[in-house]
Amino acid sequence: MILKIILFILFILILILLSFFTLYILIPSITKSPKKKSDPLVPLTLTPVIIPEEKKYSPSEQKAYVMCSCNKKCNLERTMFNPEYTCLMAKTVYGSALDCKFACLGLGDCAKNCPQEAIKFENNTAVITSSCCGCGKCVSVCPQNIIKLIPSNTEKAVVCANVTSELTSCSKIGAEEKISWNDKKDFKIWEYCYRIYKRIIF
Repeated sequence: MILKIILFILFILILILLSFFTLYILIPSITKSPKKKSDPLVPLTLTPVIIPEEKKYSPSEQKAYVMCSCNKKCNLERTMFNPEYTCLMAKTVYGSALDCKFACLGLGDCAKNCPQEAIKFENNTAVITSSCCGCGKCVSVCPQNIIKLIPSNTEKAVVCANVTSELTSCSKIGAEEKISWNDKKDFKIWEYCYRIYKRIIF
């Protein structure tokens, strides 16, 4: 008789535990909508980011021209600047890059400010490509004042800004060269690939 009473009490307790588990644990866990954890770096409700449209510069009848030939040769090698320098810093600290105080410093202030990415470097010297639209932004940032705007139909120009012939061994002083705005085909391909890569990465 006592055994039957104990078994009955155990049965009642098991029923109560099952009911409690079903009502307070099982059912709420099934019907409850899962809560998404909020990521502090990537919020769940993203506000649309409006990317400003890239400003297009219409080509003018002028193009930038660097009065320092990339084909120059000097007896004094260029000072190895810290690559973190800007042209303005190098100009302030060193004065120039070669034994010519009019030489291109080659640290790229002009290229960084060119909206058309129309400036490449050869022999540590800025070279304007056919992508130039003549906006003149490179002219204002060059501390050497060796970039100027010339008519795009100019065929020949002096390739050196040094008019004093002082303190220089440059092979191109006072020289005049034919101007060609057409880039080499291989450069155009690499320039196109670089622009695509830059847009994807940045």
